[in-house]
Order: sequence, then C-alpha cells, then structure tokens
Amino acid sequence: MNFTLPEEGLQRLTAQLNLTGTFTHTLRSAYGGHQLMARVRIERGQPNTAVRIEMGDQVHTLDVQTAHPEKHLQVADFIDAIANGRVDGGELAQPRVTRQPLLPEPAALLSETQLGRLKHMVRHGGFASLETGHEHPIHVAVHRTRPAEGVTVIASIGAARPRTKCFTVRGDQRECLKRLIISIEHLHIIATPQRAAAA
Repeated sequence: MNFTLPEEGLQRLTAQLNLTGTFTHTLRSAYGGHQLMARVRIERGQPNTAVRIEMGDQVHTLDVQTAHPEKHLQVADFIDAIANGRVDGGELAQPRVTRQPLLPEPAALLSETQLGRLKHMVRHGGFASLETGHEHPIHVAVHRTRPAEGVTVIASIGAARPRTKCFTVRGDQRECLKRLIISIEHLHIIATPQRAAAA
C-alpha cells in the first residue's frame, strides 16, 4: 500500500514549519480508503528546525534548514518514506537468509530529461516519444482539462498492434504526474517479452 500526505496536508505543513508545536496529519493510500495518522512535533530554531514524527510505534527525527524554501517538501517526503517503510530505524535489521547475492537495484526507467519533459507536459500539455529500451518508443499525449484541474492522457507502444492506455486524472500536478509515470511503467512492463521480464 502506498501512503501519501495529501495536498491540503502539505499546505498545512508549510505553515506549521514556521511555528513551534505538535500537529496531527492524516496520510491516505493512493487508491484505497486506508488512512494512517502521524504526529509531527516541530521545534523552530536558527539555523535549523527540528522535526519529530511519531507514526504508530515508530519515532523518527529530521533537521531541516529553517531558511530553506522547500523544507516542507523535505519533511513531506520524509513522512511519506516512514509511512511506506522506506526509512531505516535505529535498530539493526534482522540478517537476511539467502544463498544467492542480492540483485542490484534496477536502473530508473526514465532519464531526468524525460521526467522533466513529463512534468512540463502535466503543466502545459503536449506530446513526447520516450525511449525505454524497446524496439518502439512509448508515445505520450497529455491534454490539460478545464475547468477542473487534471489531465487526459493517451499513451501507446508498438506499431502493428500497439498497446494503448487512455485515462483522465483529476487532481494537482503532483498526483497527475504520479499516475502518468505509473501508466508509462505499466506499458513498459507489458511490452517486455516474458523471457526478458523473468530474467
């Protein structure tokens, strides 16, 4: 399950980081109705602001620069990482029981340039052909919806019998970009030959 701090929580966190106090935030799962509560204790100081996050039986701390213009994004990403189990605790992890060496992390599917292009398209609309290592690129067209904020996306890969996705996402640019990237990754996976996917 993937939990995220919603947009209204991010806006509140931006204001809260200018104060000292304890605040409660609710994280929601991306596609379900599940919720997770987090207590955030902020001690504003100079040059750093100390942030303590309590979630269930976990307690994590983070120091951010008080003058940093995107400190709210740093804290929000840290909260998301805790909620999704991507932050290591202070205790040693249990040793892994395996007979084979661990596989290295796979390379990112999209380059920084491609991600930048997708961000631009989510803001303004447009078209791009993304090379992802297949014989054919993934073609992506994005149209901004009005008056409700969101995008309509058409994405396809292949020539003779292309695999296509078409959907509309309502929400802020962050949510639209996330759904667009998930869709591109899914097209990449279903276009990968079975033997290559199993290797």
